[in-house]
Amino acid sequence: MYRISSDINFSLPVIDVQATSKKLKDLRESRGLTVSDIQRMMGMQNPQSIYTWENPQRKYLPCLENLIALAKIYGVSLDDLIVLKNSEGPMSVCEPHLLTSISEDLSAFIKNNASENVQEALHQFYSQFSGL
Repeated sequence: MYRISSDINFSLPVIDVQATSKKLKDLRESRGLTVSDIQRMMGMQNPQSIYTWENPQRKYLPCLENLIALAKIYGVSLDDLIVLKNSEGPMSVCEPHLLTSISEDLSAFIKNNASENVQEALHQFYSQFSGL
C-alpha cells in the first residue's frame, strides 16, 4: 500500500468503479447495442469481459485501451465513460497490476481527449512506476 503524507493538502481524482460500470451498460443500451455487438466490434472471443465490466458488483473495469475503444464505439469522450469521485483525507492507493508504460499513440489520444482530472489520475497512476 502506498501512502502520501496526511499533511499534503490535496486530493486526486478516484474512479467510482460501480458508477462507471453502470454508465458503461447504460451507454451501450442507449445506443441500442447488445453485448454481442460490442464483442464483435472489439474482436473478443467471448462476451464475459463485457458482462464483468458492466456489473457494478464485480468492481472490474476495462483496461485503458478497451476504455478508449468503447469511447469510440459509443461516440463519447473518456470523461463521459468514467465517473470520478472526490477522495477526502489522506490519499491511499492500492498497489495496481504492474503496467509500466503506455504507447505514444495512446498517450497522444489521452492528451487530446481526456479532461485534466482524467489526465492527472492517469499521470499519478503511471508515475509510481517511473523507478522500475
